[in-house]
Amino acid sequence: MLAAGVDLKVVQETLGHVSSTFTRDTYTSVYPEVARAAAESTAALVNTAAGSAQTARLITLPTHT
Repeated sequence: MLAAGVDLKVVQETLGHVSSTFTRDTYTSVYPEVARAAAESTAALVNTAAGSAQTARLITLPTHT
């Protein structure tokens, strides 16, 4: 389920584990592709944010005196 991208909390509840910590500690180390996918998703998010910064415009708001 984790390798398929199912949320950790959903996996925990589906398997009947008391805590998501147990689920994470037990299963995420078994699936290195889960870690790789998480890293790639994070990198894509960072790259998207960096790309947005290049097209951002600075605006000046009027000051109230």
